[in-house]
Amino acid sequence: MTHAGLGAMSPAEEERDRRAERILDAAGELLVAWGYPRITVGDVARRAGIGKGTVYLHFTTKEVLFLTVLMRAQRRMIERFVRDVRADPAAVLLSRISASVYLWVHEDPIVRVMFTGDIETLGTLSRSAADTTGDLVEARERTLDAYLRLLREHGLISAEPSPAVQRHAYAAIMTGFFLIEPMRPPGVPSVEDNAGMVAHVVRSAFEISDDPEATAAVAPRVVDLYQSLLDRLNEEISRQKRT
Repeated sequence: MTHAGLGAMSPAEEERDRRAERILDAAGELLVAWGYPRITVGDVARRAGIGKGTVYLHFTTKEVLFLTVLMRAQRRMIERFVRDVRADPAAVLLSRISASVYLWVHEDPIVRVMFTGDIETLGTLSRSAADTTGDLVEARERTLDAYLRLLREHGLISAEPSPAVQRHAYAAIMTGFFLIEPMRPPGVPSVEDNAGMVAHVVRSAFEISDDPEATAAVAPRVVDLYQSLLDRLNEEISRQKRT
């Protein structure tokens, strides 16, 4: 799979890229079916129909392989957010993106692992990310901070309390909705009802306006922010696949 900004590839590079994508697809399927601790690189190789050594031609360790799986899931989410904001500036509202994230978690099984998976495993991969992906983690944090700052500056969310406290509270709300998910009886409430409640809680806690002029002013700047993050993600995914 090629993405904007990576440039044209030779036929040999395209074949190598397709093989790396096949490995990532296989790893993602196993991550959902078995969970990270049970999977070996040999399992991924068998699922992808290649030799174990070939996996290591692309990905130096199991951790790097599965970090790349999660980066692809992050990329899908950000691409979707950018499309939504381009189509409708109101999608920039914190309540809207919160409800969308909740729904995406239920639509994409790898995104679900990212948000609701085993804490110890996710912690291990997060620590690996800091060591193997350069400034990507910091870039993601800076992007989120800049997004929230734009919402504050344009009066779409409250300017109080401090940004750090506000962000912590927001994370607590979203984490709570995800952590309680295993206790939610099937269909009671429905995923759609819960997404609406996520939006309601976030709106009540943070938003002070949904002024169309403000969202129209913020939207292109948010698109630029997240497009830059997408470019950085694509660069890192490409680098890990070609290692």
